[in-house]
Amino acid sequence: MFPLPNLLESLRSRRAMRRWHQAAEDGEAADAVTLARLATQAREIAHHARLLAQVADRRLAGAQAIIGQIDRPPQCDWAWRPSPWAHAMHPASVAGAVGGTRLADGVMLFHDCPLAEITVHQTRTPDSDARAPFVLSVDALGFRGSFLSLAMDLPVEAARSLRRSHILGVSTLFDSERPIEMFVRLNIRQGPNTEQLVSELRPGDRAGSPVIAEFDLGFHEINPAKLENAWIDLIFERPEMSRVRIRDLTLTRRPRADI
Repeated sequence: MFPLPNLLESLRSRRAMRRWHQAAEDGEAADAVTLARLATQAREIAHHARLLAQVADRRLAGAQAIIGQIDRPPQCDWAWRPSPWAHAMHPASVAGAVGGTRLADGVMLFHDCPLAEITVHQTRTPDSDARAPFVLSVDALGFRGSFLSLAMDLPVEAARSLRRSHILGVSTLFDSERPIEMFVRLNIRQGPNTEQLVSELRPGDRAGSPVIAEFDLGFHEINPAKLENAWIDLIFERPEMSRVRIRDLTLTRRPRADI
């Protein structure tokens, strides 16, 4: 990391910029000796500035090419990253979040804990090789409720185009201060009925690798004429005295193999 300038250095930098600006304006009237001296200094500064600009452009272009991408399985026909990991939330932090708190469009926090000791906080990702621009943290101190979950509506077109020929995948990257069980539930509303499919998010052996859950819709009754909407619930089991950092969450859809 580059050291941040203190106030005096910042003032000096601004004064130097003003002096160079003034020198450029006075260049036509300056004598030859002064011009030769300033030109040498200007070329040296410009050389280093160009080198820095080239490095910055290359590095930032590479970062932008990575950020926002979603790993897609073969034959994937739809991929989506929910809002908390794709766009800035307003506000970025919610302290003492009550049940039914709206975090973003189509994203709600639900719980039945009587204590106001749950905080949700969104930050910019600190990892240069991250795909998601943002990280979402859920911090629970005391917890006396029976459930805590994040509910996220699927985009309407994606929800209504679900078929028995699809496999829906959920991939997430998360870590917690202490071991915690997490589940993902897919809810598909068809008229008065809601089909619910649950899968545990069980971390693998390799640290930092995504945790993937898949829902094979071929084993469930889906009536396209009655499909209204669909959403997923990210469910936290016994979250007390722990902070869970969800570094990414994505959904993908692909056709299932004919059996």
